[in-house]
Amino acid sequence: MSAPTKIDLLDRLPQEITDLLASHGQPPYRGMQIFQWIHDKKTADFESMTNLPKDLRNILVENATISSLEPVAILDSKDGSRKLIFEVEQGRQFSAILMPSLDRVTLCISSQIGCRMGCQFCLTGTMGRVRNLTAAEILGQVHAAIRLSPQRVSNVVFMGMGEPLDNLEAVIRAVKIITHREGLKIAPRRTTVSTVGLVPKLVEFIESGTKASIAISLCATTDEARNRVVPIGKKYGIEALISALEANRLPHGHVYTIEYQLISGVGDSLEDARRLSKMLAHFPSKVNLIPFNPWLGSPYKRPTEEAIEAFKKILEARNHTVTIRHSRGQDIGAACGQLGEVVSP
Repeated sequence: MSAPTKIDLLDRLPQEITDLLASHGQPPYRGMQIFQWIHDKKTADFESMTNLPKDLRNILVENATISSLEPVAILDSKDGSRKLIFEVEQGRQFSAILMPSLDRVTLCISSQIGCRMGCQFCLTGTMGRVRNLTAAEILGQVHAAIRLSPQRVSNVVFMGMGEPLDNLEAVIRAVKIITHREGLKIAPRRTTVSTVGLVPKLVEFIESGTKASIAISLCATTDEARNRVVPIGKKYGIEALISALEANRLPHGHVYTIEYQLISGVGDSLEDARRLSKMLAHFPSKVNLIPFNPWLGSPYKRPTEEAIEAFKKILEARNHTVTIRHSRGQDIGAACGQLGEVVSP
């Protein structure tokens, strides 16, 4: 007879831990204490939770576990970025990217192995969706990065492998723990969930109340051009997406980030810049221009630097806040759109 499956507490919120302990006669505050040990003090050993009574520690050892992820390989970029490669059952792999800079340390995490959105500018999209990551596997990436980083991880972005809103329940749960004041303590404003435009799921995520920042991935300003590159656009067109952003305002002080992929010949013309400006008039926003990062086998090219600057100047002339993302980790296949290859450690 097999032993009962132990409950993983890594992805449980304080009240959920409290509820699990209720049948053992434990007071309600124990749930928060255990949650703090796991996420604030980064402890995975129940015996080390010294403010818990011995009998409770014994109960936890017998009935619960705290899962942990360790990378099977780490690739170091010349720009200081680190690609953490994790492996789960059947050799399936996914990655997180640790990107230190002078004023912050940003961690880019995955929400799925592969992705079923099929965006043609993204290497992950060529894999199809292998499976969703669990909330514990999402959180495990953050804990692993924190252990490896000499500086505090200040920003977490869901921009690795997968479409986060296609794994909505696990992503919401992970975001709540990442941003919890007694948990990983990363501010909601510094926790960003990116989507290619799953409109109903976007509204559901906003209504979940996480107060996380939201980034919208665009690559064109007409449905005709977008649909050739982003298949989901045929279901949720640009007009539906813009209407959803206009109707669903974010908490005070928050704006939508438009992550605009600049791909040569797709949506990088000066007329595209003018159309984008008109779209942005409908909701508070800022624009992050992302020049295409080439990968082996892709039919697309990066625009010239002159074209990138010209696009930016048109938006700036219309009083939009615009930055150009200088992609990190290109030499290790870690830049935006480059995640997807299998690496054998």
